[in-house]
Amino acid sequence: MKNIINRIILIIAAGLVLTGCEENAIPELTVPLTGEMTKAKFFFHSDDAPPANFYFGDTKVTAAGSTTAGDPQGSAYRAVYPANAYAVIPSGNTNIRVLDLEMNELAATQASLNSGSNYSVYLVGNEGNHEVFVMEDVLPADDNVKIYWRFVHTMANVPFTVDVYAVRAAVPATETSAAQPARVVLLGSDIDFKEGGEYVELEPGNYTFKVFNSTIDYDPLTSTPFIQHSVNVGTLGRTYTTQIRGTYSDPIGGGKIDFWRDR
Repeated sequence: MKNIINRIILIIAAGLVLTGCEENAIPELTVPLTGEMTKAKFFFHSDDAPPANFYFGDTKVTAAGSTTAGDPQGSAYRAVYPANAYAVIPSGNTNIRVLDLEMNELAATQASLNSGSNYSVYLVGNEGNHEVFVMEDVLPADDNVKIYWRFVHTMANVPFTVDVYAVRAAVPATETSAAQPARVVLLGSDIDFKEGGEYVELEPGNYTFKVFNSTIDYDPLTSTPFIQHSVNVGTLGRTYTTQIRGTYSDPIGGGKIDFWRDR
């Protein structure tokens, strides 16, 4: 019942490195893309991969600052490149490679990137089973009075599919405003590893994004999910993604859910 799922368009089977992302401020593009360019951002979501960089063929497309001695650096778990917005890259067929700092190839795959499209490229998995996948970010039309949100599952070894909700608690009435009922918005059902939901419109407010085991009974409003985070959703005209990352454990531990501003 994956009724709102965008299937991953590319799966790379092989070892790789990725680190997650924190909230960011994204500048507006002032020059349109040419017909031969596309946009991508790169997430390091494997919690035991060594520092590394993504390459398109022999060209490095991610980077971290060098040390004072000039030694090259790589990106580690929870990093994202670029730190703001998307990187502008050539469209077409390319050989995506991930190399560690000793130039060992951790993974490689052929990918076809459509001109004018947006992509998120993830390093996921854990030691002995790292892999990369690419998901097209099918952004909703620009709208300065709406907020959109989606969910992407990049956490390895989760032993169940997940249902995801944005939950806004009820707001009591005040002298100047009427009461607002609780609001529960489905962001995706039965979502598996390396899958994501479509962008869904949210009204402004304080939301808890809850990720449930889809194989058990629960109440999205009152039940405790296996992982969650809370966000004030207030700026109109924005588009965001909540992601889970790293490797599943019980208890789940911290730092394994975050959100990213897509636009």
